[in-house]
Amino acid sequence: MSKRNIFLFGAGATLEWGSPLTSELTTLIRSNGFKTNDNKTTITEFIYQKLLTNGFHESDINFETIINVIEELIVYYSYFNGEKKLPSLLLPFYTPQFEEELFNFSIRGGELKHGYKLQIPKGVDNDLIRNAYHNETPPQCFFQHLLSVLLTQINVRISSYAYHTPGNSVIINNGKDYIITLFTKWMRSLSDNGTLRMYTLNYERIFKILLERAGISVFEGFDCKEYIDYSANLRANVPKILNDTESHIHYNLHGSAFWRVHSLDSYQLPNPEIALTTAPVFSINDEQAALQIEKGKTLMITNIITGYQKAQKAMITPFKQMQSAFARDCCFADNIYIIGYSFGDEHINASLRSAIRYNQKVRMIIVDPFFIKNKMDSELVINLFPYRDLENLKPNKIGDNLYSYFDGAFIVHTIGFKEFLELSKN
Repeated sequence: MSKRNIFLFGAGATLEWGSPLTSELTTLIRSNGFKTNDNKTTITEFIYQKLLTNGFHESDINFETIINVIEELIVYYSYFNGEKKLPSLLLPFYTPQFEEELFNFSIRGGELKHGYKLQIPKGVDNDLIRNAYHNETPPQCFFQHLLSVLLTQINVRISSYAYHTPGNSVIINNGKDYIITLFTKWMRSLSDNGTLRMYTLNYERIFKILLERAGISVFEGFDCKEYIDYSANLRANVPKILNDTESHIHYNLHGSAFWRVHSLDSYQLPNPEIALTTAPVFSINDEQAALQIEKGKTLMITNIITGYQKAQKAMITPFKQMQSAFARDCCFADNIYIIGYSFGDEHINASLRSAIRYNQKVRMIIVDPFFIKNKMDSELVINLFPYRDLENLKPNKIGDNLYSYFDGAFIVHTIGFKEFLELSKN
């Protein structure tokens, strides 16, 4: 009988290919972006230090925390209703403390009108700053531009290890033949008698590309093969995402550096749509797109989802359909492989939790070298295991770096992905 194999890849799954650690991205974000009014300190560093002085520990703050603060500032300074110029619901109740330090911008020409343009920093024209055509307030516009700059930095870092075109591929030409061979052999062995349903929280196409090169056709939500034409902007095949449950797939649940947000439709109306392109997209070069998924809460529509607004942004096409496919697949899976994921996203955990509750046959295989050391099993009592007999929560060591929970329903390998693949080849 054909097995349904579900894969959830977190940051730890692509370290062998050169993907960044959370600590690296945090350093990157803290050191980039606009400066405060002292023209020395980055706004992101200012945010980091304010969080520290207000009770946060260093371990509680990473790049997503900082980005979330900026996203919440966008909500705070946006109109609840742009046509009526109604302020956000929070603005009448909370007095901002740091505008004098943060608002390092001016309006070119000094006149606030439709299509105005900011000068960042104050008094300095910047060709990369877009005009404001969609009822943005100046502070909202400022923080939207800042977010675009930071996401561009992340996309540049993704490009450094995941760039892949016919003329240049760092995925293939980076001396990773050994890990590539291990991965493709493992996937081929599983595909011989089962379906590969791959979901990644990372922002690249690595595993899709490797399997296509190995002769295994993989649908990634867009109709394409290994390469994308240089001029292409592929629309998502939403009906197939919703209806196709039998193909091998690779879905980017949190978006991709290779996706582009088209902020305006063919009638030049603000109806954002996401397309797949050949190379990483730098947000700073594109028009900004914003929506109110929840009334009064203006969210930036971006090609990658980070920060703590993931659940709201996952309501946008094709994020929504891919998330729906993940939830469905988990409920009917035979095996769910969770590799390099730290269980920090509640909307992802909710799908795993439903699988545990309603799919009694499911078997979960977790690959995380720090699972036991960091006492992740205790953390998962709340996140995943409430529908199991918690008296059987204690791990049963069944081998070197190998643990079992709930009579084998959960298997934990406390090794890295490369070491796991080496074991799987035997």
